[in-house]
Amino acid sequence: MIYTKTGEYAIRAILFLARQPKDRLVMSSEIAKSEDIPSHYLAKILQRMAKYGYVDSYKGRGGGFRITELAKKSSILEIVERVEGPVINLKCVTGLKECSEENPCPLHDEWEELRNRIYNLISSKSVQEVAEKYAETLSKNNANTQ
Repeated sequence: MIYTKTGEYAIRAILFLARQPKDRLVMSSEIAKSEDIPSHYLAKILQRMAKYGYVDSYKGRGGGFRITELAKKSSILEIVERVEGPVINLKCVTGLKECSEENPCPLHDEWEELRNRIYNLISSKSVQEVAEKYAETLSKNNANTQ
């Protein structure tokens, strides 16, 4: 995709939390197991998300993580960029070291258009919107398998 494993894991974790009941605290181990994310890696990601106010973290017995309203309203792009830095720094699709407007590769214009569409998509969709669509898809899939 367009981001690293860190970004992918952050999205999967935040969408998992967004689909939970409002007051439910979830242990990182549950998220890791459900989303097939290495536990130690997820713990670091969740710490970063807590630092930026995207999740609330509660320690001790009965503790866990819960998504914040800030995260629900944030775009997918905002979450990923907080966790891993700028996302849309895509290299040349043909692998050229020097690909620019002045020195374009044969696919430069098409790749730039696609890159802009991806950027617009992930910057325009909130975590809540994506989580709701995700839940709908899961419900449909479960209904079709029964």
